[in-house]
Amino acid sequence: MNDSWATCEALRNRKLRRLLSSAVTLSFWQKKIPEDLLRIKNPIALLPLLSVTTKAELRLTNMAARTQSSATATHGILTGTSGSTGEPLQFFIDRRLAVRQCALLGRVAELDTFSPASLVHLWPTANPNPLFDHTFFCVATPEFLASQKHEIYTSLSRPGVVLHALPSLLRILLELANHDGIVLRPMRIVTSSEVLVPELSLLLSKAFQCPIASYYGSRELSVMAGRCRVGRFHENSEDVIFEVVSENGTPLKKGETGRLVMTGLNSFISPFIRYYAGDHGFFYPDTCPCGNPLPSFGFEGRTHETVAILLPNGEHIFPHRLTGIFNRRFDKILQYQIDHYGPYAFRILLIPSALYSHLDEQEIVREFTEITHGSVDVRRVSSIKSYGSKVLPYIKSWS
Repeated sequence: MNDSWATCEALRNRKLRRLLSSAVTLSFWQKKIPEDLLRIKNPIALLPLLSVTTKAELRLTNMAARTQSSATATHGILTGTSGSTGEPLQFFIDRRLAVRQCALLGRVAELDTFSPASLVHLWPTANPNPLFDHTFFCVATPEFLASQKHEIYTSLSRPGVVLHALPSLLRILLELANHDGIVLRPMRIVTSSEVLVPELSLLLSKAFQCPIASYYGSRELSVMAGRCRVGRFHENSEDVIFEVVSENGTPLKKGETGRLVMTGLNSFISPFIRYYAGDHGFFYPDTCPCGNPLPSFGFEGRTHETVAILLPNGEHIFPHRLTGIFNRRFDKILQYQIDHYGPYAFRILLIPSALYSHLDEQEIVREFTEITHGSVDVRRVSSIKSYGSKVLPYIKSWS
């Protein structure tokens, strides 16, 4: 373990030196990266000298000041997200990392051999990661999933299929297949984006008769950690550096809970260095019983499941269907939260930027109403209440 970790740590330091040397050519990072980090052999040791980078900082910075424009024409893919915090952000990802991301999915699924062609994706929005360019089904509503079920059944009938989906979609797929008398036997199932609670994991594993894996990722940095059979998440250490820090960015001891910040060692086009995406967690102080030697961590405040929203016409949609309304206005909305406070009734809490206008508000109400067919109330606020350790983009405050 010591020899292999030393090799991994040497690789991480080399990649971090290269990342910092590239990032410092951008005006945003020139102000943040001290020269000491560029000169030493082991920059990981001094990484805490950098201030934590937030979505708010990146959003207030012109994209050209934080993007390697020379690489975007041939390798960049423009994308965006509001993640799990309701803060819209646009950036570029690197298409050259596609094979690497698929390999990391294979690691999470504990597969010795893995072909990207075996991937089948079920997602409630357009492709969440343009690097996952394989068999893809956009199932924005349970009804839409049902309308594509025969194509989905056919795709999943191929040998060696790895099914990548949200837990809530898997539950609906299972109900459909049971109703139709269809037996689905993928080789592996990999989940993300939502919490995979133990009860649902056990149900899905028994029903599909295959192992269920889960990973922690983001559109900014993709597959960052995989969950082991013990329930811990293990860092993909050669691709990302995780830290747990206090509110002022000071590193915390193992076992202490704080902000999870991450440095993407492959994020050269749009660097993410000591980046706080909104999650809180802690590092386990001991070696994981599963035998994986990579650092392991857990989350605080990640217990919510995504449930479908019932519409007046009897159809359902997933909350993800609504996020595009706000993500498209990343320069006008600092943060938002959709409060589903009554039957077919929604309250949108919104922190506007200086560019936000009354016309934007009218368009948001129109687009939101066209999807939900419910009543919509938009309220401009200066802050949004957090639930647990983070602000959730969608909450249901009635039952």
